[in-house]
Amino acid sequence: MKHTKKNNFYIDRRPLGTLFLIEYRNAILLLCSFIAFFFFINESHIPQGMSMQAYQALIIFIFANFLWITNVIPLAITSLMVMGLLATFRVLPDEKIFSFFGNKALFFIIGAFIISAGISTSGLNKRIAYYVLSKFGDKPHKLVLSIFFLSAFLSHVMPEHAVAAMLFPILMSISTKLGLDSKSVLGKYMFFALAWGSVLGGVVTFLGGARNPLAIGILEETTGQSIGFLEWMVAVAPPIYLIMGMVSFYLIKKVNASTRDTEVLKEMFAESGERLSKINLKEIKALIILVGTIYMWIFQGKHFGIANVALISAALFFVLNVIDWEDAKKEINWGAIFMYGGAIALGKALEETGLLEFINQNYISNINFTLLGFILIIFTISVFLTEGVSNAAVVVILLPVVIKTTIAMGLPPSLAVYLVALPSGLAFMFPMSSPPNAIAFSSGYIKSSDTLKTGFALNIICIAVVAAFALTYWRIIGVY
Repeated sequence: MKHTKKNNFYIDRRPLGTLFLIEYRNAILLLCSFIAFFFFINESHIPQGMSMQAYQALIIFIFANFLWITNVIPLAITSLMVMGLLATFRVLPDEKIFSFFGNKALFFIIGAFIISAGISTSGLNKRIAYYVLSKFGDKPHKLVLSIFFLSAFLSHVMPEHAVAAMLFPILMSISTKLGLDSKSVLGKYMFFALAWGSVLGGVVTFLGGARNPLAIGILEETTGQSIGFLEWMVAVAPPIYLIMGMVSFYLIKKVNASTRDTEVLKEMFAESGERLSKINLKEIKALIILVGTIYMWIFQGKHFGIANVALISAALFFVLNVIDWEDAKKEINWGAIFMYGGAIALGKALEETGLLEFINQNYISNINFTLLGFILIIFTISVFLTEGVSNAAVVVILLPVVIKTTIAMGLPPSLAVYLVALPSGLAFMFPMSSPPNAIAFSSGYIKSSDTLKTGFALNIICIAVVAAFALTYWRIIGVY
């Protein structure tokens, strides 16, 4: 396929049919999916023993997941359409379907977005970044480790994509100052450290990504049970911190091969420190609110509710004039809110129509799972599925069925949340697997072959470490 240049214009000589398919690929996929949907949604295809509502919930579920995976229309629009289809076909009563926008998991996510906006707008995050990198960036391995642990720490209290986006221009300035070319070992592992730190740190708390609150929202709607902020951290932090330790040794080994002097960065950070000037009142207020919020989540989360604490803390950022509504609007991802509302409604529909019970009785109950086999299968599926599908979609696809299976095995349903939500955030293999990966890849220092090879190894390590903790540590602390 060649392009001929003529008078500064390119003439595309590919067949018209090929160009038409390329141009209208999404529209064709969408049209075909609608045709298939309306063909199968009628009652003539219902499996024996399945109710009409359960069958329609299944078809809507398959249709939604096709759209989420192919991303032919925005994820949020798919979720809104799901709610409309559930109501149109009367899978659930209208008032119940639309009430899921009042789910407290969604309000926790809104509060978390505003808290992140307050930290970012005040400049507190940038000050922390410059301080850490200026103190520990005088040697190549120290610089890379500083980036890794800084991005991981910030992802404990901010969405991982926001952390990666905030640190990216700082790292690009560092690479320019050091004169790193595209084949630089130091450059490559600086940006790997950014991506890996953001991803690993983002799964430790509820603030690193909205998938964890979404999973807990589905758990609450399905079983009435929940998982607290401290409870999640106690279970998840030890295996993740062990993985982070293993990654840090790998980074040291790789970067020590680089003999580049990074002393020149002291001048850069000194200049940046002058531009940042002394800590201001907004940063102090943001820090106080953040520390108070984390304290309340950890020690009073079950009493007051983590969503209530998030909303009150979010309001304090306005009351104390740290941010205004215009700042907050830029940070609140309303598309995510719409998506999660539809996802929770779909998960509830699968439960209440009896579809999950049908699948369990006719298929899953016939499989003799060992505990180790069950943990490895679910965790492995979640880890590798999230490489090609959004982490929220992984939760919606797997969690309702896994909850039903854990109950059937005599295990607490909360275990299902750990086995699905935790690995759904561990995406390392592809640039498009997660926003931090994409942001790091855009630096030009990382190749696709690099992310595939090291990402696959990280996935295997994560599966092995978490499985070991699940069989031992999680049993000790009472996860199951």
